[in-house]
Amino acid sequence: MARFLRDIRVSNLSISENILQLIHELLVERCIAANAAVDQQEGLTAEQRANQKLSLFYVIRFDNRGYRLHDANEAMRYFQQATEVERIIFTLDSAQSERTGRNYGTYFELRLDANDANNCYIQASSDDGDAVDSVYNGLLEILEKGKNKNGWVRNTWTQLVVQVLGVGLGFLISLIAAIKTAPHLKVENAFVLTFIFVFLIFSNAWGFINQQILTLLNYSFPNIRFIRQGKVGVHWIVQALVGGLLVAFFLFIFSLIMGWLGGVLGAYVS
Repeated sequence: MARFLRDIRVSNLSISENILQLIHELLVERCIAANAAVDQQEGLTAEQRANQKLSLFYVIRFDNRGYRLHDANEAMRYFQQATEVERIIFTLDSAQSERTGRNYGTYFELRLDANDANNCYIQASSDDGDAVDSVYNGLLEILEKGKNKNGWVRNTWTQLVVQVLGVGLGFLISLIAAIKTAPHLKVENAFVLTFIFVFLIFSNAWGFINQQILTLLNYSFPNIRFIRQGKVGVHWIVQALVGGLLVAFFLFIFSLIMGWLGGVLGAYVS
């Protein structure tokens, strides 16, 4: 196996055509330099030279279909024409690496997957430590230009806030329903029974509702967003709408909880 390996997951990126072009130029430059160095080495057979030389290819998946390409212009054309881009992969591979399933040889890979945050990473492996560091750091520097603020939403704290607000809303709905309904029921402990009944219904429905809210948040604030000219307006509108609704929902629930607590405390204080 190669002596040097560096890898890292990447997240919260807005990938534009300009960033893709910069990535392409970096890898092409590395490919040309590496192949020129192989040609200058003495004592290598033709087979050894062929094994060590690098080739660059691209994988783009969009609209439920995918292509493996060696032509950057063709890959960019698919990127621009697609209705929805799902995944883009840049791979700079030696023939030896490709033939041995990356057990030996040199390879550099960048994966950007809009649907799977765990499938977004940089990998660089080679016997040349300087080459590994150069490509790895170069890709990180380029991707830094596309960093966005989606990480403020895509975290466990957001899930906790949604959960707490949802449970608080369910409690208030159950409480209001019990207050309104209990006087009309001629059963013992009508208030308690009504409250428990409504809260149980809400609790069973909340699991599904919570999942849909988190799905909407992931769609509105994706880990990887591919930005294409003339095709970003709708997504930004959805993001702004979802963000506004979340803020309004939080303020509404917060005001209800504070009003209820104020009423309870006011009864004791007076």
